[in-house]
Amino acid sequence: MAFAGDRLVAASRAITDGEYHAFIYDVAVRPEFQRGGVGNRMLEMLLSCLNVWRVMLVADRDVQAFYRRHGFEPYPDVMARCDRSRLFDSTV
Repeated sequence: MAFAGDRLVAASRAITDGEYHAFIYDVAVRPEFQRGGVGNRMLEMLLSCLNVWRVMLVADRDVQAFYRRHGFEPYPDVMARCDRSRLFDSTV
């Protein structure tokens, strides 16, 4: 997490088995703090804690360039099952 004073401005989370795989679920930065390096620092700190050989994530097209700068690339052996009826935000 990153704070500006007592205000939360960024957060990230991941899950790992501690040996082989990790999955980054979020790197979220408030819009007014984006493009200031906060996301880069958050991702770098998160990656430094994930001592595994494969780190995966899901990223919308509009943020994929950000992750590519950190060494992420499309990965062919990934599948997903999506049930949009379970989303809280039904406009997505």
